[in-house]
Amino acid sequence: MKYTFLSPFIFLFLLLSPFIFLSSCISDEEYPTPAGATFRLSVDTIDFDTVITHTASATRTMTLYNDNSDGLSITSITIEGEDAAQFLANVDGTSFDAQSSKVEGQSLDCRGKDSLIVFAQFNAKDIDQDDAALSEARLVITLANGKRQSVVLQGYSLDAIELRGITYSADATLAATRPYVVYDSLVVAEGTTLTLAPGTTLLMRPEAYIKVKGTLIANGTLEQPVTMRGHRLDDMFKHQPYDRIDNQWQGITFTSTSYDNRLNYCDIHSSNYGVVCDSSDVSRLKLTIENSILHNTKQDGLTLISSQAFVGNTQISNAEGNCVTICGGDQQFIHCTIASFSPFTAMRGNALVFSNAVGNYPCPLQRLDIVNSIVTGYASDEVFGNPYKDESVPFNFAFRNSLLATPEVTDNAAVVNNMWEDPKDSITRARNFVPFDLPAIFFDFRLREDSKARGLADPGITSLYYPLDRLGRKRTPTSDAGCYQYEEEN
Repeated sequence: MKYTFLSPFIFLFLLLSPFIFLSSCISDEEYPTPAGATFRLSVDTIDFDTVITHTASATRTMTLYNDNSDGLSITSITIEGEDAAQFLANVDGTSFDAQSSKVEGQSLDCRGKDSLIVFAQFNAKDIDQDDAALSEARLVITLANGKRQSVVLQGYSLDAIELRGITYSADATLAATRPYVVYDSLVVAEGTTLTLAPGTTLLMRPEAYIKVKGTLIANGTLEQPVTMRGHRLDDMFKHQPYDRIDNQWQGITFTSTSYDNRLNYCDIHSSNYGVVCDSSDVSRLKLTIENSILHNTKQDGLTLISSQAFVGNTQISNAEGNCVTICGGDQQFIHCTIASFSPFTAMRGNALVFSNAVGNYPCPLQRLDIVNSIVTGYASDEVFGNPYKDESVPFNFAFRNSLLATPEVTDNAAVVNNMWEDPKDSITRARNFVPFDLPAIFFDFRLREDSKARGLADPGITSLYYPLDRLGRKRTPTSDAGCYQYEEEN
């Protein structure tokens, strides 16, 4: 076979000639902007939701479509209105705000049948009031043919009380007038009680955590829960709030010196490590959680290490780690829904893991009662008990009148009157609950009409502890397992 070699100069010319030709076409293109021609706007309003003061929103986008065969030329872009200073925009790489909002000495051009992307951002302003306030302006685009097109820019500013490096060394109460933004740490000193009034909201920045060495009383109500969550109130992108993504803040730790803590009607979600109780005197009540939600954590949802805790009428759900991890101690769970359906990983932990050891060290499990509850998740087995190698170390547990996603136990007198989930059943795992909206990352753990949890609870325990479910609905004429009683939709 005979080969013909080109000179380097000819080869280089042939290699670059398409780009030379393309560049020539681009430089010679005209943008006549015919009379009456306009862009087709992808939206008429860019909504930034609610943003805490001193915080910038997520970036929103829209598209300017040129459906014309001819090119269009933009000669001016302005941000107009009383609140114009709160908004920024970038069009085709050129930034605009209320101070520099003209296209000076040049134009922004768009070829026929092409488009331009607009990026916009909202900066919340100080409003000195308890309620959110609307900020509104218009992004105005003027074409070379004199046509003006505009898009509404709107967002809500919400004032908050900023907490930075706070340690409470004397008893204090946080009122519910405005949300509190915790920038780094909120510490309750030993011997001190911090009370969160009904309706209090703590907005936690990514590095923020709560450490309780004394006592925390968060006593919400059904109508005014105490909320602990990430600080972003807006959407990461359309129809996807930051608030539904885990790991938005760190979590809550009750240290070894902390006792008599109470979380009632609390909504604690989207954290890293959830709620952790360090080892302490098991003869003293460390933590009571009732009528609450612990949801959507990067690590474990609730960790109890050699502690006495009571958890009732509470939802603990969607941890990437274990929903509940117990290492020794004395715990009761009554009318709880423990559900492992985190959408963020296929390597999630289990709904419930309990042991009488911490690593290689014995940690007596004096009592673990799971009564009138649901323990379930995606896996075929969601309940794991790990006994210590020394059988003399107490490992006491009981499961009664509960729906359990684990193989049936038949040889333990403390495990009675339960319903065992079989993955082969048509009604099992997630099908016990109102259908999840997975694209929106929205989970509702109320029961479906055909759930196996219906009528499973011991009515005597129900009447003694929780005749009303977490939403205040009567558990009659029969009582369902879990924290939610089935109720027909109106």
